[in-house]
Amino acid sequence: MEDEPHPDFDFTGPGPQDMANGTAILAAALVREAECLASAAAGLRATLDLFTIDGFSPEAEDRRVMREGTRDAAALAGALVLVARHLLRFTGDPARAAHETVGRLPRGSLSVGEVVGHLRAAALAPVTDDGAARIAAATIAETFAEEFEAAWHKAAPAIGGKGDTNGL
Repeated sequence: MEDEPHPDFDFTGPGPQDMANGTAILAAALVREAECLASAAAGLRATLDLFTIDGFSPEAEDRRVMREGTRDAAALAGALVLVARHLLRFTGDPARAAHETVGRLPRGSLSVGEVVGHLRAAALAPVTDDGAARIAAATIAETFAEEFEAAWHKAAPAIGGKGDTNGL
């Protein structure tokens, strides 16, 4: 019985092209996450503008809280676009992308959990049937998340802020 020829496969993980494709699909999924947040914020903001509530009633306070939420959602959408941009800029080096992103983010209305949560959601929602690229996207997202969290906690708190207390 002859030995069947063994294909020349490398089972060490995604290759460079897979990582490049994984970065691209992860960035695209992050932009979709950002679009959803921005759209929800804009819709809520427009709805809030339909009704005028004056004074210091509970309804006025609710509206103020919702308006702040629209600003926070818009800030988070901007952060996700920045994450996507840095992942693409530093393709193949998610750790550097994470550190560069932390250095550019406004910290006042963002938390590690929000950014990383959306990053992980994006990694689970790439639009492709390329299994290796999907694995690469998940690997990139996890590396980015670990480095992002470490860099966030190492960075000085925002002016007047208290650092990250699991949500600022």
